[in-house]
Amino acid sequence: MKLIIEKDERAMSESAMQIILGTMMQDKRVNVSLTSGRSPRMMYKMMVPYVKDQKKFEDINYYLFDEAPYIGERAGEKGPNWVEMQELFFKDANIPDERVHCPDFDNWQTWDEDIRQAGGIDVMLIGLGWDGHFCSNCPRCTPMDGYTYACDRKVKNAVNPTYPDRPLQPYSITMGPKSLMRVKHLVMIVNGKEKAEIFKKFLTEPISDEIPATVLRLHPNFTVIADEEAASLITEEDLKGL
Repeated sequence: MKLIIEKDERAMSESAMQIILGTMMQDKRVNVSLTSGRSPRMMYKMMVPYVKDQKKFEDINYYLFDEAPYIGERAGEKGPNWVEMQELFFKDANIPDERVHCPDFDNWQTWDEDIRQAGGIDVMLIGLGWDGHFCSNCPRCTPMDGYTYACDRKVKNAVNPTYPDRPLQPYSITMGPKSLMRVKHLVMIVNGKEKAEIFKKFLTEPISDEIPATVLRLHPNFTVIADEEAASLITEEDLKGL
């Protein structure tokens, strides 16, 4: 694992963007997986001018690593992660829908094999959840040896009672730990003082499903980029153990 500590969110975003864009410059189909959420917002704003309407990036395909599909009266609607990524990046960057791939009830059981047949994920950008989750792999309900799976929200909420109930989204479909181990370059970004405590735990505590993201420390090509606020509790002793 390579740990990079930058001064602030802008510097963190710049470093992550350079990794993503560098991977995208390859002369082949490149498969990129991007995260929604707060942490990457600045990076996406910075990336749009580099990516928008650029012919050199017309072979880039984008993969969402999780989704919570709707049922009932909202069945058939695009899920919240798709919608958020459109707002964060895809719409402004003019990424056509056919180059954005998303797991759903129809394809999740073949999702990993479909990605493998497409050449694998070249680079994936993820964040660190406030409770140590990554993608939709949450505490006490993550199969640590699992590939893409559908998690019953009732099971997830039973062991994480602060999670909201979403009756029209009964399952979270997510790439599991083994799916991420197949990614060629895994990049995590962490920013803000509110992430300082969980970031320290992620780096120093034993690998377990209490903090699912700890398993990512086993990835053979893993870059973690944090700002100084997120890294404010990290000591020299902690760094020696990495």
